Amino acid sequence: MRLRAGGMAAVAAVALVAACSRNPKPVAVAQPAQPNADSARLAQMHRDSMLAMARADSIAKARAAETHADSVRSEVMRETVDSAKDVTNTGLTTADAALMAERVHFDYNKSDLMEADVHLLQQKLAILQAHPQLAVQIAGNCDERGSDEYNMALGERRAAAAKRWLVAHGIAESRITIISYGKERPLDSGHDEAAWAKNRRDDFMVTRSVG
Repeated sequence: MRLRAGGMAAVAAVALVAACSRNPKPVAVAQPAQPNADSARLAQMHRDSMLAMARADSIAKARAAETHADSVRSEVMRETVDSAKDVTNTGLTTADAALMAERVHFDYNKSDLMEADVHLLQQKLAILQAHPQLAVQIAGNCDERGSDEYNMALGERRAAAAKRWLVAHGIAESRITIISYGKERPLDSGHDEAAWAKNRRDDFMVTRSVG
């Protein structure tokens, strides 16, 4: 009886092992970690803050451009559009004064100097070299298309382009000031390409006798 009982116990053990091998115990699979809710919220708050700052900066620039445009409009009401001012006591001849007042023009939406205008700047350069006591103001202008903010920036780039050329060719930077009038000082009030081409320009004005 003891042998039979032992044999039965062995058979039972074998059966148990076989059953375990056929039905392995499920193993828990690690789930991917869920994003931390606090981190995601902080990241979204940072993005929102950056967007708000960008919008505020854009609004501030637009308001500054509009304020400047209003100032220019007031000035235009007081002044003539022609940039050829009184050059008394500058030492310039009438011909040289007229040449200094000649305008540089630009292609649409551009601030690059064109070949014909470089030739004109060379003539202005000769006058400024011959009269080192003179200073000049360069005013950038645009046609009527585009916002106040955009045109103020474009006008400044146009004036700066002429100044850079003159400075690169030996005129002291302190002798040249620049200003942008945007679209507020049109030479031609028309609304076609012929008018716009006239209005995309730099005006030159002898401002003072240096020294």
